Amino acid sequence: MKKLIIAVITLCSLNLGLKAQENGKSITFAQGTLKEVLTQAQKTNKLVFIDCYTSWCGPCKMMEKLVFTNDTVARFFNKAFINYKMDMEKGEGPEVAAQYRVASYPTYLFLDGTGKVVHRSAGRMPAADFIAVAQKASNPAETSLAIEERYVAGDRSPELVLKYIEGLKKSNINKAKRIFQEDLATASDEVLKTNIGWKIIKMFPLSEEDRLYKFMIANEAYFVAKQGKEEVRGIQRQIELSGLYKALGKKEKEDLFKRLADYRRDADAAMLGTAAKIELMYYFNTNDYPAFIRMAKQYSASVLKTDDNVLSFIAHRCSLDTDDKAVLQQVLAMAKQAIMINDKIYVNQRSYADVCYKLGLKDEALKAAQLAVQIVSEENPKAAKQTEELIEKIKVM
Repeated sequence: MKKLIIAVITLCSLNLGLKAQENGKSITFAQGTLKEVLTQAQKTNKLVFIDCYTSWCGPCKMMEKLVFTNDTVARFFNKAFINYKMDMEKGEGPEVAAQYRVASYPTYLFLDGTGKVVHRSAGRMPAADFIAVAQKASNPAETSLAIEERYVAGDRSPELVLKYIEGLKKSNINKAKRIFQEDLATASDEVLKTNIGWKIIKMFPLSEEDRLYKFMIANEAYFVAKQGKEEVRGIQRQIELSGLYKALGKKEKEDLFKRLADYRRDADAAMLGTAAKIELMYYFNTNDYPAFIRMAKQYSASVLKTDDNVLSFIAHRCSLDTDDKAVLQQVLAMAKQAIMINDKIYVNQRSYADVCYKLGLKDEALKAAQLAVQIVSEENPKAAKQTEELIEKIKVM
């Protein structure tokens, strides 16, 4: 009798939760165990949407704060699904994570009443994309399970494989890349000269050696006419940037500076800032500190004058890997300049704190680190914890 009463109370609470969902302005999540929620799903013939999260996951908190509270999102999810949240590191979370192979956060599972995954997705995304995920879960022909079953059954049409890979990119990127190489990277020339082909070319970052990139360059006029100059040029710029970073890693000066000269032609402000960053990192990585300091001063007053992102990046990177006082004084000025541009960005405050700490500037380091924690605490608990550890080091200086 006691068990029956508990079961009735549990089902009533779930039903009350479902009624509350109808008028809520945010996604309302059912209480109870997963087993109880699945039982309710069977009774109502609805899917269960599970938000798989952890306490330290910044993107999880962003989704909860900005997307789950979106009116359109809430209406769709509250009407279509029984919604359920689970901390994957507490209670039955670890067991469920192992059962459903949840390895990144946030992960979104859509289960039928038997507990079978019919659709899955993952990651931070805007409201419109999140609704698109839910729409696919609600369409039996478009769920990740249906797409996978067709693929396993032998369907290798480019359209189907593209859908399969697009889903896998959010949940199993290595498998997505493997299937891309097996089934799409070798697509025929005829297929590549279609709208599907253009999606194949854009699916993953390419390199200068990739057959898909070489095909695009060989047929540049066709793709410009079909897709537009900006689309084609965008991919070319990505390849150029990839080549720059490859040359930087190899410390090949002649090749790097030739590529930089090409990259700077017709470059916009953001590209000029990126080129400056790569050049400065070359000088730093090769221990050419005089050239680094000279060019850092020049770029800070020109192409990086309002680029707080690059300024703070250079400051943080250098503070980690050198004790050279002249270099640290230069990057201190760059970090301070980044804060003057925008003092509400975590990386700007954190970079300034790191450089100040390295130079023994206790008061300035402590102030910047405390501001960094205030900025990031809600969105990225992991970064906040790391910065709190820095604060403790600063206090004992």
